Amino acid sequence: MECAQRIDTVVIGGGQAGLCMSHVLQQQQREHVVLEQGRALEQWRSARWDSFRINSPLAYSRLMGQTDGLPDTRRGIALADTLRMWDACIAQRRFPVREHSKVRLVERTQEGRFRIELESARAPLSYDALNVVAAPGNYQVPVIPGCARNLGAGIQQLRVGTYTNPSAIRDGAVLVVGGGQTGVQLAEELAQAGRRVYLATSRVKGTPRSHRGEDIMFWLDRIGLLSTPRDALGRRAERYDGMPIVGPDHPISHHALARLGVTLLGGLRGIAAGGATATFGDDLHANIAFAQQGYAELIDIIEDWISRAEPEWRIGLPPPLAEPEWQPHPPLLALPPPASLNLAEHGIGAVVWATGWRADLGWLRIDKIRRALDSSGLPESCETPVDGFYWLGFHWLRTRSSGTGAGFHLDAPHVASVLRGEPGLGA
Repeated sequence: MECAQRIDTVVIGGGQAGLCMSHVLQQQQREHVVLEQGRALEQWRSARWDSFRINSPLAYSRLMGQTDGLPDTRRGIALADTLRMWDACIAQRRFPVREHSKVRLVERTQEGRFRIELESARAPLSYDALNVVAAPGNYQVPVIPGCARNLGAGIQQLRVGTYTNPSAIRDGAVLVVGGGQTGVQLAEELAQAGRRVYLATSRVKGTPRSHRGEDIMFWLDRIGLLSTPRDALGRRAERYDGMPIVGPDHPISHHALARLGVTLLGGLRGIAAGGATATFGDDLHANIAFAQQGYAELIDIIEDWISRAEPEWRIGLPPPLAEPEWQPHPPLLALPPPASLNLAEHGIGAVVWATGWRADLGWLRIDKIRRALDSSGLPESCETPVDGFYWLGFHWLRTRSSGTGAGFHLDAPHVASVLRGEPGLGA
């Protein structure tokens, strides 16, 4: 067996979180390597669609250490342009990313350190690390309902990562399954391309894209919602709330989609054996109301905060204006949606699954850490019961924004502050 390379810290995952961690470790002059099973930022490169645009302004989507000369308020940036900026940052900062090096297992050694074994074409094939920071990401394995197996070869099936653009979909109508941020954006794109679209909705909050002339992210930051601590979590289930319904540079709502001609349905309940019929729940109106309520509640929270701010500051604010996309579309609520669709009768030739992702922690072989995961198999804190092993990049590890680009900048310095050993002293 090859002798493991001794090192101070191993960072697992070369996404945004792992690269932010690398930046902080560089500043500390702490020896480390970033292990990435694909290319750096692989999910951004291979699990998006052609027209995808970053959903946050530049202030909340930069890598730590990124200098680009653009205004913080710039939003709706094309993914290719964002990747160019990120790649320039990686090259400039010389992050020690080891690509195409999949972590096979992490286990604890008798000395209280960590052995990390890799699947890789080059040495070393293992590391002996004092610390491990695991930032593999929430979005590694696509979640596709089991009923997808009932669809025959005559129905084209795509998902985020295989869908590219409307022209890649067979002629005919399209069923988009999943009413979160991704699902509504894809339904909008397909409808604007002239496709007949059916959208199976989900219970997801809505959010403004802008309020009083500013992107909503700046308001979330200003009033402290982004930094809401984990201990203030109102309900445990909120940890698993989907990303809110919104476009990268404009609002999206169920009402706006209906005005585009999208047929909105309840949540998908199943696909009959043989794949002829899809059935849906009777929750469409509840899903619409939940999104609208989330949208209105957020505006109320912001307005309440503004009402308590200094009068001199309030005077300079533009007035609140309703986003037309959220204005009700009466026909949408006039009739109950269909409880089932015969796919052939409605001309549906393709299904796009926008049903989410899950993390893959199969490499973790430390029982004490695995037992501390929540009921969904996800970490609940940056810290673990095992000294020297830490999590980064998952939702609600320390704050509301822990699982987003806005939160990596906050959590990476915290993790660096509790690592074992002294910076600059090596392994």
